[in-house]
Amino acid sequence: MLNTVLVTPTSASFELINSDCFKTDPYVVYLNGKKIIENDKNVFSIYDLTPNTSYSLKLVQKEKEETISFSTENKERVVYKNDNLSANDDATKEIQLALDNLRANQYLEIQGTYKVVSLFLKSYMTIYLPKGSSLLGETDRNKFPIFHADSYSSGIPLGTWEGRVDDCYASIINGIGVSHITIYGQGVIDCQAQNSDFWINHRVKRGARRPKGIFLHTCSDVVFQGISVKNTPSWNQHPFYSKNLIYCDCTYISPEDSPNTDGIDPESCDNVKILGCYISDGDDCIAVKSGKYELAQKYKTPCSNIIIRNCYMEKGHGGVTLGSENSGGINHLQVSNCIFRHTDRGLRIKSQRSRGNLAIISDISFNNIKMDDVKAPLVINAFYKAGNDEIDYRFDRDYREFDSLTPVFKNFAFSNMELKDVSYGVGYFLGLPESKLAEVKVEDITVTYKKDAVKGEMAMTKEHEEFLKIGFYVSNVTKLIIKNVKFLDEPSQKYIIDNVDDIVEE
Repeated sequence: MLNTVLVTPTSASFELINSDCFKTDPYVVYLNGKKIIENDKNVFSIYDLTPNTSYSLKLVQKEKEETISFSTENKERVVYKNDNLSANDDATKEIQLALDNLRANQYLEIQGTYKVVSLFLKSYMTIYLPKGSSLLGETDRNKFPIFHADSYSSGIPLGTWEGRVDDCYASIINGIGVSHITIYGQGVIDCQAQNSDFWINHRVKRGARRPKGIFLHTCSDVVFQGISVKNTPSWNQHPFYSKNLIYCDCTYISPEDSPNTDGIDPESCDNVKILGCYISDGDDCIAVKSGKYELAQKYKTPCSNIIIRNCYMEKGHGGVTLGSENSGGINHLQVSNCIFRHTDRGLRIKSQRSRGNLAIISDISFNNIKMDDVKAPLVINAFYKAGNDEIDYRFDRDYREFDSLTPVFKNFAFSNMELKDVSYGVGYFLGLPESKLAEVKVEDITVTYKKDAVKGEMAMTKEHEEFLKIGFYVSNVTKLIIKNVKFLDEPSQKYIIDNVDDIVEE
């Protein structure tokens, strides 16, 4: 089945609904009877359309064909182009003026390559970056505005860093309390962090915390289609207390050794769709968050209703990560039809004591996933220890009384997976003895191990436990359900079990 995902004045995106992961059998696309592309991706986009025009699109795959009709948005084209500016000239003021003057019935087409510091969006705005156009980020941190820890918008702090209030540099593109935004095209936003000092001594706060690529604060109804964003100073995409967001057919890349360059990090957001994106970076490809204790207790906003489908994630520490800033809770997350390749972990849930009683992680499902050379595909770790965490009660494996700082874990389902070239082990499921993982279900999975694998940490804990080619490490779980898990290579140990109330194996 072919679905229309979104339509802009000059483009449209579509998704094939099938059982394939990211790619499918080759197909041909015809527009009004004319062949326009050959492709094999489940999510694809077409460009160079005419505003306010009706189209008929036909997709032919093998002996099947499907036709779908759509109409482009009725918006007037406004062009920004300045041949007098070089790529080293600061075009921020000129482009910001063009954005400020843009009306809701217009779209701004940016032609050429321009250097910018921080641009700010307004509501009902459409921006088009055509193929060959680029926005280059400023490399001097002293030129960026600062979102201060004590400044607010919509009653929520503007300056935050890793789940806490802190001074933070504004990003290359910023949306503050705006709605109905579309940014699309085949152009590139290159933040140029490789040419700055943002990746040098990156944990040291100098002036303020590092910028993101694109930052959305309390925004709604925002669409990104097709664009590439790369070389970001820290996280690539950071939607914060925002809702109704679509990331479609985009590319987010940074070098695999770049620090904390996560791909997409929705924090305390609702209704986020990430479809057909390619992400490769130096940290987690997608990290779903809801702040640390103080922010969560004040605003009580979980991250919820997240759909990640037909994406390709590569080289990050984790494919899809939850936390470790998850004090507001994370619920109803669905990941399907995705490929994870050369990531350290596939699913990675990071939590710990002290996250608080709002940190309810529930209804998490992974279905129809292919993982290739992922060291530890499935990890749920309630004793996560970051490198800068002090050793204290949070990491004590003994039982402690359930209290107002205790997180809760419910309902995890992993099904229909092909796990190829696993190194450390298939699944690491570690709950708290006083707050067990309520139910973990693993079904219809095939496993092969990497021939030259070396042992390593499946999860970051105080003990730094290392494993090599094991099946499942399971501790502090109420119910573990294992159905139709096929080891095509013999594991070193199939199960390491501790404090599990009920095990169902078929």
